[in-house]
Amino acid sequence: MAFIYQYYVEGENEKKLVEVLSKEFNFIKAGKVEVLNVVEKPIKNTRIRNFKENHVIILVFDTDTNNTKTLEANIECLKCLVKSKKIEDVILIPQVRNIEEELVRSCNINNIKDLLKSKSREEFKTDFNKVTNLKNCLIKKCFDFKKLWRTEPVGVFSGFKCELSKLENKNF
Repeated sequence: MAFIYQYYVEGENEKKLVEVLSKEFNFIKAGKVEVLNVVEKPIKNTRIRNFKENHVIILVFDTDTNNTKTLEANIECLKCLVKSKKIEDVILIPQVRNIEEELVRSCNINNIKDLLKSKSREEFKTDFNKVTNLKNCLIKKCFDFKKLWRTEPVGVFSGFKCELSKLENKNF
């Protein structure tokens, strides 16, 4: 059975990264990517009403906050749909602590500004979304996919284990 992958990601930077990882690198399963901060915003029924039985939902979220209440409610809601066979699976990808720290761990850089030669951390976010050759930029900085999203969260997020292995394409 072919699955339909639906990603809900923290922000535009994550959206771009997931698209490059899936479509250009072919590291992970390709799918539809939407920005929705599942740590802060509830997943409304209108988003999930039309899901079919072969949908797999992926939640990519930052762990740089101390509140997991909305995230827990979102996961519970989605898990109920798994039990009812409305969707196939819910996959969690916590970013420890955020995308910038994940990229620093995964590339040969000491500061996130070094990835795209940005002047500031804030400018990096804009530069990241505007860059047209992200794959090449990551390769130049020795990007190692086996380091991305591999750090286990701590504190209030310690119970949210990364399930990236369920998405990995085995031929990379």
